[in-house]
Amino acid sequence: MPDEKPLSTGEVARLLHVSPVAVFRWIRAGKLKAYRVPGGRYRIPRAEFRTFLAANRIPISLDARPTRRFLVVDDEAPVREAFAAALQAKGFEVVLAGDGREALRILRHEQFDLVFLDILLPGVGGATVIQAIKRRNPDAIVVLITGYPYHDETLAALEHGPAMLLPKPIKLTDIEAVLKIVFKEHKAS
Repeated sequence: MPDEKPLSTGEVARLLHVSPVAVFRWIRAGKLKAYRVPGGRYRIPRAEFRTFLAANRIPISLDARPTRRFLVVDDEAPVREAFAAALQAKGFEVVLAGDGREALRILRHEQFDLVFLDILLPGVGGATVIQAIKRRNPDAIVVLITGYPYHDETLAALEHGPAMLLPKPIKLTDIEAVLKIVFKEHKAS
């Protein structure tokens, strides 16, 4: 259909579970046809993406709505498990990381629709993690979670443009409110 909305590089990356860097490489190599919009970002016409999928024998459909993927980074296991239970109950895919180093390892290879990121983490702190996320994908949606909203690490993380800050302790209704705000079409049940 000619009136179909083109895909962003981030959307293509999420659909194929690759990094946006891989998508940029395909575009630069001429394997995936795209055009630039004002501001320099690429857009991929859906017809071109379908051609790319067929040429590379990638068995996915643009018609099926992909499952949203979330990364939850927190050094407290009960917090991670509560997030996982709440999000999986809504049909989302959830990946968990117990510290900043683990989160950075995961983020090198995987793409997420939303990252819930604790600030005070052992080793690599939340400010460093969000900086790495935003450097790789400036449009990434990151929600900071912390029991210390005025801590220096929190203030440093806020400089990198998170979608919002959730103070601990977090309730199920807080998670539902975030989903409703971030994904306007999502209906909290």
